[in-house]
Amino acid sequence: MSFGKIHCFLVALKSGEVIYERFYDRLSEADKAEARAAMQQASDGIRPSADDQDFAAAYRSTRFVFIPTADLVFYLMGSGEYDELACADILRSIMLTLKDVIGKAPTGAVLMDKYSKLCVILDEMINEVGCIEFLSAPAR
Repeated sequence: MSFGKIHCFLVALKSGEVIYERFYDRLSEADKAEARAAMQQASDGIRPSADDQDFAAAYRSTRFVFIPTADLVFYLMGSGEYDELACADILRSIMLTLKDVIGKAPTGAVLMDKYSKLCVILDEMINEVGCIEFLSAPAR
């Protein structure tokens, strides 16, 4: 019996360029591109004053949450027990952990400079099959 899982975590610039993505499902490149496009389309019309607000949208049989902040948009797609509320909480935890570990608010330039830390943090928080491992900051 499946209780749900995280399907994808993605960080992109507001202009649409993807900085980091991790799919926890085996998808074709076409399916990944379709998911990216759905996320980008959902966040395209967001006002600049909407920074740090949660937004949710549907994609196929899943839901995803996205939070714009600075020049970035953080996305998390889940299903089952990882519904919109859970995904929003997880996304906020990831964003706070990044801020704590990196030492400043994440921006595109900061994440590119600290890319390896971004990867380690996410690998510690979400396991390879898309389930949450930890929601607190890993040791620096």
